[in-house]
Amino acid sequence: MTETKKKQILKPEHVVRNGAVAASIWKRQAPSGFEYFDYSISRSWKSKGTGREAYSPNFFARCKDDLLNTIEAATQWIDEQSDEPSKVDAKSAEANHQLY
Repeated sequence: MTETKKKQILKPEHVVRNGAVAASIWKRQAPSGFEYFDYSISRSWKSKGTGREAYSPNFFARCKDDLLNTIEAATQWIDEQSDEPSKVDAKSAEANHQLY
């Protein structure tokens, strides 16, 4: 008997947008049980020729202000989620979650 498993669709905890730049904020849990937030940044684009829409991890120099504002807003949102803003340094993050 074959069971069909539905893939769990992961949604970000919060999304910050500035122009075409967005930061998707994810709630993660390390193998040790430590919960934390991190974010991924993307740029939306649309093809003028085909009308196709997609997201890219690449940015142009003209995206600088939107990138900076998005990073600041994402970091602020994460800090606001706890009474004491947590500053997870690279060593702690690496110890709790394998970075790639």
